Amino acid sequence: MPGTGVVGRDREMAAVAAFLDAVGSGPAGLVLEGAAGIGKTTVWAAGAGLAAGRGYTVLSCRPAESEARLSFAALGDLLGGVLEGALAGLPGPQRRALEVALLLADPAGSPPEQRAVCVAFLGVLRRLAASGPVVVAVDDLQWLDVPSAAAVEFAVRRLGEERAGLLASARIGGGGQALPAAGMGLPAEGVTRLRVGPLPLGAFESVLRASAGAGLSRLTIRRLFDASGGNPFYGLELARALQRAGAEPLPGDPLPVPADLRGVLGARLAALPASARDVLLVAACLRSPTATMLEQAHGPAAPACLQAAADHGVVEVEGDRVRFSHPLFASAIYSGTPPGRRREVHRRLGELAPTLEERARHLALSSEGPDEHVAAALGQAAQAAAARGAPEVAAELAELAAALTPQDRLSGRWRRR
Repeated sequence: MPGTGVVGRDREMAAVAAFLDAVGSGPAGLVLEGAAGIGKTTVWAAGAGLAAGRGYTVLSCRPAESEARLSFAALGDLLGGVLEGALAGLPGPQRRALEVALLLADPAGSPPEQRAVCVAFLGVLRRLAASGPVVVAVDDLQWLDVPSAAAVEFAVRRLGEERAGLLASARIGGGGQALPAAGMGLPAEGVTRLRVGPLPLGAFESVLRASAGAGLSRLTIRRLFDASGGNPFYGLELARALQRAGAEPLPGDPLPVPADLRGVLGARLAALPASARDVLLVAACLRSPTATMLEQAHGPAAPACLQAAADHGVVEVEGDRVRFSHPLFASAIYSGTPPGRRREVHRRLGELAPTLEERARHLALSSEGPDEHVAAALGQAAQAAAARGAPEVAAELAELAAALTPQDRLSGRWRRR
């Protein structure tokens, strides 16, 4: 579609345009499904941009795997740009429930019911839709935390004539099956589920030549296409590996890259200074890393390390916000770090993380076994989650607290269970 900057995705962008047309008349949904790195986020971001260009209100979030167990993380992101006006238009009980859930107010008295938070979110959608079409845009739908997913599903399921829709991307599982939550409450006839597949060779070549493969021969690009299965993210990683090798392989020579494409991620990270990899490890451990938090955890050298990682295209820094250019980089840096070093970082973040729940989870990940201090922190986080109206998260935290209670603390174990 002209003006979107998306190459080789005419079918997908046509589906996006049809979805946006449908939202102008009533509830609709478009879920972009595909493998990691295949280009779902590119199409999703272009769709969100087109919606904004039409004057639609866009509520967007990009949850990460590390956020999936936190409470109301995604809901806070969705409402971030409209929260002040949204709260002002809600009835008192709903406003209080939403403020407590989003950590804008301390719990007082009995915790808000989760239903109150869901009704509040529905009220926000209806209020916004009364002024114009609204698109709830969620990248990586499978990583929505449970309370946020419940609020989105509750609201979307109850849309009647409102001009509102869900634009989402969702990763397919290893067997090619879509991961759960694809419809998020919309009726089946109102949701288009579109599989995003590999790029065609011509588009794949265009993407590579615009970035890391400008000087490569067509034969080499064809080999990269075959090796990556047309996956643009992996194709770019392979092209960058060839750049670092400094020479294009002869036609009969094997590609000088690891056979396992995940190894390419490790090779890209290995090109960074050790100090930059240390900062990236801290970022991979955080729910929503910021430059400020990374400097607190790593020291004054953090900004220069971040810049080095950004220069290599591993992270993107926007103001204080730090985001991996692809979630697989976070997975690669985390899984490629020895467990002991990961525990050290989590232990440090257990002192610095901004919320009680995050601090408790970091402490749990820093523990090598039962620990009363960690169990007590998890117990307090469970109580806080319950007070915010997130009983599923509270139950999980309480169960983890019980599991990490030392054997000789029988009363504490029974109390937490």
